[in-house]
Amino acid sequence: MGGMMRNIDYRRASVLLFDPVGVNLRNTRYALHEIGFREISCLSSINEFKRRLEDTSPDLIIAELVNNENELLRAVRAVRAGELGRNPFVVFAFTSWVRDGVVMKQAIDSGVDDVIIRPFSTAFAEERIRTLVKARKPFVVTSDYIGPDRRKDLDRGIGAGNRVDAPNTLQVVTEGDEGAIDEANRWIAEARRTVEAERIRRLCMRLTVGVEVGLRELGSGNVAVLDLEDMARTAKELRLRLARQSAGEASRIAFALYQVCEEMMGEGGFTMANLNLIKELAMGVLTAFAGGASVESSVKEIEMTVEALRRRLAPVRQLESGKSKEAELQRAAS
Repeated sequence: MGGMMRNIDYRRASVLLFDPVGVNLRNTRYALHEIGFREISCLSSINEFKRRLEDTSPDLIIAELVNNENELLRAVRAVRAGELGRNPFVVFAFTSWVRDGVVMKQAIDSGVDDVIIRPFSTAFAEERIRTLVKARKPFVVTSDYIGPDRRKDLDRGIGAGNRVDAPNTLQVVTEGDEGAIDEANRWIAEARRTVEAERIRRLCMRLTVGVEVGLRELGSGNVAVLDLEDMARTAKELRLRLARQSAGEASRIAFALYQVCEEMMGEGGFTMANLNLIKELAMGVLTAFAGGASVESSVKEIEMTVEALRRRLAPVRQLESGKSKEAELQRAAS
């Protein structure tokens, strides 16, 4: 979007700034003002912040993570999933006084663009924001993550996920490309549809892969490695997303799929027939929603993912069979 030689003019961009500590809120506001921002909404209440996320469409969101970690991590995931606010692709950064590795990993996994550790200089903040304008990472969509693509491998979710060029309104408004500003909303709507379709495909694949790995492990005489709760959660999200889209046929199949996943967790519901039914229905949803070509490429990807997961499970299997042999020997000796 726009030529690369444009100057950045931060005066045009709107910022939503959250920090529960007054003095820190003022310091960050001062730094943003020094950088050139003028339209800065400052909030110190987390509830007010979430209301603003719902009602306004800022170009940049900066929120202090400490003391509100869970609410803020949930908020980022909801924004990225298109459930909160109007723009799933908004540039969203955390500030943080804490360098805790676990919290940092959770922040990165939520789909946020950046985490800026405090205390920071104005020059440092400016450099990080400039990167988000000029060199923002493309987004990736998997069954359990939507956000900047930071992966070096296929470790997150199922398969690699599809990369999407994320609309960057911060870039559009600060570079002042009038034509691009008019186009931004249409562009966001289109990217949202791409993300939504990919997310639905990934959820179908997550269920199919889960069942397929479980069936093959059972076939090899191993205890099922099925996470029934995860399957029920996945089926529920799939059902809700398709209902929102009013996707008639796909939506009906997704409802049946959800019911079978729920039944699996009940008394006597865990049967081979139900397991196979889940796989069939998940592929049925995919066919009804995305059509044949998408199903064909998904089938290849499912096969590769199943094999990769089983390779990863092999050391666990050896460990388990070692333990059971050991137990047998002990029983024989006693």
